[in-house]
Formats: sequence, structure tokens, C-alpha cells
Amino acid sequence: MYGTIFLMDRENQTIKLKDGRVLGYAEYGDPNGKPLFFFHGWPSARLAAGKYDARTKKLHIHIIAPDRPGYGLSDFKKDRKILDWPDDVCELADKLKIKNFAIMGVSGGGPYAAVCAYKIPDRITNAGIVVGLAPVFNWKSMRGMKWTLKLGLTRYGKYLGLQKAALIVQQLAVRYGFTQGLYKNNVFNAKPDRKMLTNPIITQSIEASYREAFRQGRRGPAWDLRLYTTDWAFDVSHINVKTYLWYAAADKAVSLAMGKYYYEHIRGSTLTIYHDEGHTCTITHAEEIFKTLIT
Repeated sequence: MYGTIFLMDRENQTIKLKDGRVLGYAEYGDPNGKPLFFFHGWPSARLAAGKYDARTKKLHIHIIAPDRPGYGLSDFKKDRKILDWPDDVCELADKLKIKNFAIMGVSGGGPYAAVCAYKIPDRITNAGIVVGLAPVFNWKSMRGMKWTLKLGLTRYGKYLGLQKAALIVQQLAVRYGFTQGLYKNNVFNAKPDRKMLTNPIITQSIEASYREAFRQGRRGPAWDLRLYTTDWAFDVSHINVKTYLWYAAADKAVSLAMGKYYYEHIRGSTLTIYHDEGHTCTITHAEEIFKTLIT
């Protein structure tokens, strides 16, 4: 009982940033362990890291999972850029008295891990991008993605009507998607993903984090889509932090081509490919990934 209450307290924490905004975050794993900042996907939130709580306790890793602006408990930030994110991360780390830390960006959190490795290399011990989104303005990086996702990403920033429609559809999918099978047919469409979604604990965890993404409405996730689909304003080839990449060959949501894009552009990066696996390789290989990042 007390353990559950303690976890709930750790899942719903906030700090006030220098500019007056509230930043929400969760903590999992061992509070005295090696620090690792976890950047959630799209649409998702800090709760996405909750499924790793038991494993990271065992590995003595302290996960800090912040909500991006407009998601979950974090205030929206007008005119936010991807390049702004490391500033929020540093403020949170300073508040927690953490000087250096590993980072892990999953799926839509990939760009945010990349920008931290780019902008604050002196704070980062290791960077991990796990089935992470690469720049979508490069057609080569989108080879192998499901055609509906590829079409949406390449057209999203150009048509206002499409932007509104995409967010409404996504919000409805969050509300009804798991019961109607929408996620199995889109994001989690590889055979290993569909098998993973037969586990009610995993499904409930994913669904909870997706719902939390829209706690404040569509504005936060909408802004993220806009940022993904326009120029990121930094060059990943200038990243000098040791970067590990994990991708799955059967993933149609974030294809292996995106992992290869990072691998070709980040000097000294390491690419691990999971054959016959999909988007949920972040779960099936979590222990291996965490061990690598905190080494």
C-alpha cells in the first residue's frame, strides 16, 4: 500500500521554471541510482516510463521523465522550439542536484534526446535514441514507414486543415484506439507488437500515457507535430556525445531508415538492429538498453 502511494507521489511532481512555467515530471527506479532522463514519445507523457520501474530498481537506475510543454502536467510554451528543450532539462536537473546524466529518447522523444546531445554535451554521459524519429524533411529517412504515416508527416506542416484533422483523429484514437484496434493497425502493426499488446499491463501503461498526453487538450501534441515536420534548426552531425541507436527492422511507425540516418550523421554512434521486431522493442530489450546507457 505505502509503496503504491509513494510511486503515485513520484509520478506527479512539478517544479516552477525561471520563466514562470510549470514543468511536470515523474521519477521511477532507484532514487539513489545513476540518473537517466527519459523523453517520452508522441503522443505520450511522463507516465510512459512507469513500465520500467521494476527493471530500473533492479539495475539501480534513477529515471527522471519530464512532460514536454503542453503535455500532462507541463505548461504550454508559446513559440517553443526543439532547441529550447535542453534548457528545461537543465533546470530540472539542477533542481534535483544532478550534474551529469544519461538520456533516452523513445519514438517522438528521439529529436529531444538528439538536441540535448547537441546543445548540452557537457551534461550528458551517454545518449540513447530508441526507435526515435529522425528529421522527416529528408525523404531518405522515411523509407519503410507505413505510407499513411509518411504521407501525414510530409504534408502536415503544409495544410492547416490536415493539421486539425490529424489531431482530432489522434485524440479520438487515444480515447477509443485500444478497444477498436487502431494502434495495432498503425503504430504497433508489426507481429511482435501485436503480441506485446496482448499483455494487459503493457496495454494499460501505454494507454494511460497516451491519455495523459491530452490532459490539457490538443495544443501540446499539435505543436510537437509542427516541430517534427519543419526544420529542427540544428544539425545532428554536430553531435559529439557517445550516442547509441536501437531500431527494429519490422517497425513501420519509425522505420529502420531513421536509425540509419542518425548512424550516418552522428560520428562514432552505435546502431543496434533488432530483426523481426517492431516498435515495442523498447520494452522487450529494455534491460539491455538501460545497462548500456548507464555504463
